[in-house]
Amino acid sequence: MGKKNVFWLIAAIVITNAVGILLRAFNLDTYIIIAGFRFHLSLILPFIIVFRKRHAATLKQAFAHPKYNKTFPQLVWIFLPILISALVLYLSGHLAFNDPDYYYEFGLSSIVDYPIYLIWNLPQLLLLSSFLIIAAESTKNEFWKTWLIFLLLFVFEFIPIGKDKIDYLNIILLLFTGISAAIIMKYFQNIYWFAIIFFTLFWECLLTFGSSSRLMINLLFAARYNAWEGFFTVGDKLSPYILLSHIFLATILILSSVVIIKRNET
Repeated sequence: MGKKNVFWLIAAIVITNAVGILLRAFNLDTYIIIAGFRFHLSLILPFIIVFRKRHAATLKQAFAHPKYNKTFPQLVWIFLPILISALVLYLSGHLAFNDPDYYYEFGLSSIVDYPIYLIWNLPQLLLLSSFLIIAAESTKNEFWKTWLIFLLLFVFEFIPIGKDKIDYLNIILLLFTGISAAIIMKYFQNIYWFAIIFFTLFWECLLTFGSSSRLMINLLFAARYNAWEGFFTVGDKLSPYILLSHIFLATILILSSVVIIKRNET
């Protein structure tokens, strides 16, 4: 890995976190919405900093000829975790139907508007995957380096500012999300599925079980809402762990697919 590549990767991480901390310190959002399109700082700024003309050929190949074009495994990663979660919660007696505010305006309309929300998030997710491709090329596509770089892009979101406290559950959530991202970028190398998978995994879980995260609601759903109660309720004790368990299940499924593929290749 050349010294210039290392410098710009480090610069991207440092600048992104510095800007993120400043925005949070002044109570400003770490994302913007333009004509419906979502742009989170960690998803767009790193690419802008590291991209050089020499990367164009690699990115052109990634966009024009993604390597893993099968459909079934990705659909399993997307839909099986939510089905498992709902089934386990139902059988254990923790799942109950909810009667949330904005049931039609937010809940049912979000299902119909899924393609629109996906399109609004595609640019930032494609920019993130493009950055990870550049990072992987610069680090010889080593899994742990891609994972670490992914994690470091979001450090500023977890630094306590003012009266904030460290959110350990969301840190663990980020760890598993990073593992999944690194696996997909190393072994499957399809930026379109990368975008669809990560958008849909978070979108379906938050729509089903709700969220009080304004950031997540604004990015994945409508910008005029700050929270959503979900179609189902699981109780206060389990609620904080739902998204984490959802992404954990998805990570296990993605990792299992790699193991199966490698076994079939030998």
